Amino acid sequence: MPYFFQEDLSQDSFILAAKEAKHISKSMRLKEEDNIWITDGKGTRAKAALTSVRKEGCEVKIEERSFIEQSHINRFHLVVAPTKNPNRMEWLVEKAVEIGVSKITFVICERSERKYVELNRLQRISIAALKQSQGVWLPEIIVVPFSQFIKESAQFNADKFTACCDDKIPTIHISDIKYDFKEVVFLIGPEGDFTPQEVELAMAQGFQPVTLGEKILRTETAALFVACCCAAMKKSSFITSKYHCLHKE
Repeated sequence: MPYFFQEDLSQDSFILAAKEAKHISKSMRLKEEDNIWITDGKGTRAKAALTSVRKEGCEVKIEERSFIEQSHINRFHLVVAPTKNPNRMEWLVEKAVEIGVSKITFVICERSERKYVELNRLQRISIAALKQSQGVWLPEIIVVPFSQFIKESAQFNADKFTACCDDKIPTIHISDIKYDFKEVVFLIGPEGDFTPQEVELAMAQGFQPVTLGEKILRTETAALFVACCCAAMKKSSFITSKYHCLHKE
């Protein structure tokens, strides 16, 4: 069934936003009594019936709701410096949402070539990606200075890693990561990499330096790469731990 977004699903009957209504009436050509899926991006997915179809607003009636817990596999906080080219940043947000990251933080670093992030546009892109992938958890997207993020990270109850390109700093390969917590926070620097002082600050707050391999990746490529790797490895670790528990019993 077609998939749509509505921020508030607390009511049994309501009118979908004009943008969604236009998609329903003109693009999808849906009619009254057709069924659709709707999510609020906060874990709720509802099956609804169209009771009125108009381009200025479609009325719907919810027939059933379900709440889907956020899997610990997808509790991945991606922290990345904004790219100079905004198109690459938008591409990253789209793909990260499709994969299922739980939060995206853009950190403004000393070597960041872009200091401004258009959050409203990125949020629209994230909603479109959520609908396309039929997810139910919309990640929070924020922008903070690097120093502020590092200070706040002291309170994180999570596994913390940072991509590192400095050969002088001992690192582990991303494939050798071991997870102790349900959440993972991964820090990716700007095109010119972190300054040595920024690396020191991150390590002082418990971020473990990680190498992604021999190749030098673009910022957005590195960010998407670690998101995919961590999601796959966390799932593998989760399945293995379940198997051991069952085997022990």
